[in-house]
Amino acid sequence: MSFIHRLLLKRLGVVATHAVSIRRNIHVRMPDGAGLLTDLYLGNAAAGAPVILVRSPYGRSLFLAAGTAYPLASQGFNVVLQSCRGTLGSSGRFDPHHDEQRDGLATLDWIKQQAWYGGSIATFGPSYLGYTQWAVAATAGPEVKAMAMQATLADFSRMTYAGNSLALQNALTWTRMVNMMKKNRFLMLRFVIPGLRSRLAIRDEQWKTLPLESMDEKVVGERVDFWRDWMEHDSADDPWWAPMDFHKSIGKIRRPISMVAGWFDIFVPWQMQDFLALRAAGCEARITIGPWRHTDPELARTGVLDGIDWFSRHLLGKDSGPPRKTVKLYVIGADEWRSFDEWPPRESIAEHWYLQPQHELLDRITANSAADSYRYDPADPTPAIGGPALESLPFSVDNTQLEARSDVLTYTSQPLPQYRDIIGPVRAELYVSSTASSADFFVRLCDVDPAGVSRNICDGLQRVEIESTEPQRVHVEMWPTAYRAAAGHRLRVQISSGAFPRWARNLGGAEPMPRATRLDSATQYIHHSTSCPSAVILPFCGESPPA
Repeated sequence: MSFIHRLLLKRLGVVATHAVSIRRNIHVRMPDGAGLLTDLYLGNAAAGAPVILVRSPYGRSLFLAAGTAYPLASQGFNVVLQSCRGTLGSSGRFDPHHDEQRDGLATLDWIKQQAWYGGSIATFGPSYLGYTQWAVAATAGPEVKAMAMQATLADFSRMTYAGNSLALQNALTWTRMVNMMKKNRFLMLRFVIPGLRSRLAIRDEQWKTLPLESMDEKVVGERVDFWRDWMEHDSADDPWWAPMDFHKSIGKIRRPISMVAGWFDIFVPWQMQDFLALRAAGCEARITIGPWRHTDPELARTGVLDGIDWFSRHLLGKDSGPPRKTVKLYVIGADEWRSFDEWPPRESIAEHWYLQPQHELLDRITANSAADSYRYDPADPTPAIGGPALESLPFSVDNTQLEARSDVLTYTSQPLPQYRDIIGPVRAELYVSSTASSADFFVRLCDVDPAGVSRNICDGLQRVEIESTEPQRVHVEMWPTAYRAAAGHRLRVQISSGAFPRWARNLGGAEPMPRATRLDSATQYIHHSTSCPSAVILPFCGESPPA
């Protein structure tokens, strides 16, 4: 074992039990003739150890292997680390999400023909590596005994067009990263090391490029086919996305799956939906959710340790203690881990907190009042500060300057007499109207401390087509959370019509979003009365001891 490998295992908290030998650059032939470059990490070749498959579009570098293949192999597993079609040495064309099912199934068939195959297989990996697992989860044979996935989801259309608006910052950042990796296989290091990441950041003025469909040429520097596909099929409901949607097949899965997620991750709302679908299907599943962003090292470390434990149980039959509860989560603000039997916890009770006159937030409706309004200008879009992002930016930040803008409304509660735990999915139901034919509504829940500093807890955005001048109800799904608001703090709901560039600007007109260039301002109205009870729905959880 090299010094680098020993150091990396120590940082992960993994104690090696087996020596690892590596065979590199194996060409695994696909049925259509494409050759996928594959590295084999043998932790126990002679014993016919279980095999763990890891498929990645980010190459097979020491950096990636250190968080996937090597620590697993050091526990006695044989690990197959493969570059997806058209990425970093594998032939063919990389068309995100399209080929992962057929290539994954073909690779599983190849594994079963190898001399070191011992009869059982598992899959592992985060983010897109998790999606490659979802692609085969319902159709792989019984040899696949278990899966462990982190910070991922089964249908990328739901994240790409979250709230029916383009998640611009994540989509374009990932497009640029993948395209640049074709020219520099060490680029992944530059995206996770802060000092280097800043050199790759997209400039502020580039985010305002119009039309959206040509942003690839303006920002990436060349036409990117899959970006043009995403622009042409600009809704998660477009049938074009259906063959890549593996959420719909979760009900057919009959293999145990362990998940790791982060409250500040870009995928967590949909990862929780996938988890719920697994449980509804009767599948053995568990999830761990920590205070992590997408590229946090602690999320990666927890994922590796979780995978080792899961595979030791399901592939080696080792008993590492009594089974834990189904949901293990970190309560932000309380700084403690809690465990529950289900999600959302049965202890959580949804309460409506209503927007009221004088910008109050109350757990009851006290009076009818005229609607509040603000002017939204896409030429000066409401900015995104904090919140989930593919890049490891600060999540919870001071919202004072944002809330001082004229295009942001706030509704604030009285100080809480005692602490309240908010654990579960958060959503808002607004009654809105607009002078535009299309409008976005961004809702953010904040914690305001006694000094008046407002910090974001969770948020979400929904794009709506305005049907008439009458108020219409808008449902906004926000990020789930586990958060303790301290006694003496106040809760605040923030409403605006954008979080740019996290979401693409709503330009306010009738032009199709990908080709739109005209900027039209609009006046947005938020109604709150007995007939239009705009509210945020908060899952307050009763007091219970920590896990």
